[in-house]
Amino acid sequence: MRPQPILRRAGLADREPVRLLLADLGYAIPAGVAFDRVWSELLGDERRTLLLAELDGRPVGFACFSRVPLLHLAGDLLVLDELVVAAAARGSGVGTALVAEVVREAERIGARRIELTTNRQRESYRRGFYVRRGFHEAGSAVMRIERP
Repeated sequence: MRPQPILRRAGLADREPVRLLLADLGYAIPAGVAFDRVWSELLGDERRTLLLAELDGRPVGFACFSRVPLLHLAGDLLVLDELVVAAAARGSGVGTALVAEVVREAERIGARRIELTTNRQRESYRRGFYVRRGFHEAGSAVMRIERP
């Protein structure tokens, strides 16, 4: 039987482990003032939750999700903004545990919908990770304006 990850809310001291997890997923996340500002802002926002997953006391994954009240839903949308599992921990149940906690939180607050955006080139998408956890692909298009 494989060990179950311990999930807890992330705190200020978890900034560097989360930055390293993002880098492990391939994001070029610079250490510095910009990252620190966003990290502090997320931790201080009551509509955002950052969960850290640990195995044997080591950070191996995290999820950041947001509660967004929407008029057209007449309720809340829970957005899984970021989900990262260290390469060495993929397939160990860490991602499943994090998603399950997000779903529990959505149920607890009575959210009408849970959404996420993922890259179709990611291994998790190609393996059907999200589909196996109850998500389906919506007909929506992601439209964006990139800003430096």
